[in-house]
Amino acid sequence: MTWNIDEAGKLASICASTGVAFSFRSVVSLGLLGMVRDKEVPIDDALVGQLNAKGSLAYALGKLMGGVGVDALGGKASLFAVLVLLCSSFTHMARARGPSTGLTLAFAASRFSTAVVWTAAAISIRGIFHRGTSSDKVQLALSLGQVAMRVGASLGSVVGGILLNRLQSWRQLLLAYAAVGSAAAVAVALRPEQRCVEAQASLPGDSQKAVGQKTRQDAVSIPGALRIAAAEPKAWLLLGSTMMITPTFDLAGLLPRFLSDAYSMDEIGIGSTSGIFPLAAPPAIIVGSMVMTNLGPRSRASFLFCAQSVSVAGFLALASKPKRRWLTPLLVAVSAGCAPTLSCVPPEWITRWGGPRAGLFAGMQDVPGTLTEMMLYA
Repeated sequence: MTWNIDEAGKLASICASTGVAFSFRSVVSLGLLGMVRDKEVPIDDALVGQLNAKGSLAYALGKLMGGVGVDALGGKASLFAVLVLLCSSFTHMARARGPSTGLTLAFAASRFSTAVVWTAAAISIRGIFHRGTSSDKVQLALSLGQVAMRVGASLGSVVGGILLNRLQSWRQLLLAYAAVGSAAAVAVALRPEQRCVEAQASLPGDSQKAVGQKTRQDAVSIPGALRIAAAEPKAWLLLGSTMMITPTFDLAGLLPRFLSDAYSMDEIGIGSTSGIFPLAAPPAIIVGSMVMTNLGPRSRASFLFCAQSVSVAGFLALASKPKRRWLTPLLVAVSAGCAPTLSCVPPEWITRWGGPRAGLFAGMQDVPGTLTEMMLYA
């Protein structure tokens, strides 16, 4: 498996912008924590819970609508739009004086935007390669994109915690991060666009003859593509597995409050500990991708079952409120255990099977899990 300089450079650029965009997800949790601690702002835990529930609904809408938008706009334009919307939402949240429609809409906009990050990144990464590229190479590139998201989420927690401690103002934290996002948006705008020959020439079809035939595939509308997906057992299995794992992946949004209440941590402690959770996933994604490439179907299933068992064991231990020294290994176990199932299996299959409708299906895969998470938050 060889990489040329052009492919490596484009992949690095996409991963960097993806990491910055997804780091907003972690920072907004610290912003909410700052609001609750600010005595001048009449926002309590109950209102934050309502915001998170509404944010989960916005996230689900982002997955549903964002995929179609990414298919229409392309990866680069979508990433740029996501960063602009994130910066705008953070700026509006920083002006909040209490519970208001404006605060709810701004928070919902930030969640809507982060929902589209991976879809835009996946289409951008797929656009690097041309027809004939090995599936292993594409899967590795997509895995690196997933790694970039997790690293971004981790850095968002760590950097956000340090900034909140230094600035002593959640408003300044949100404004400072909006400036970071603005710089990233400029970098995305300056990056040359690339289009994928294979992605334009493959769409889900109802027969093997339809795959790879552009004239047939261009006629497949969104309703038609959904009907084809509804008849595909693998698509249903993917939705079911993702539905059960998504709430675990989004545990990062609840960690700051949990660490504050259960362990009375300061901002730096919360930021660094919360950063461990997403940072544990990248090694698991890379190792999982490499291991699964050399395994057969049954062996892959066994490997994923064992990984998920580690995550379940970590959850059970966390539920007993362990001593602080056990938090790091337990969070690593939870995150690393669920990472291969969520990040190694769906991306490559969806982008290969979905073709020009890959954005639609990449967005839809998280919707059931996000709705389940919304009910849990409510």
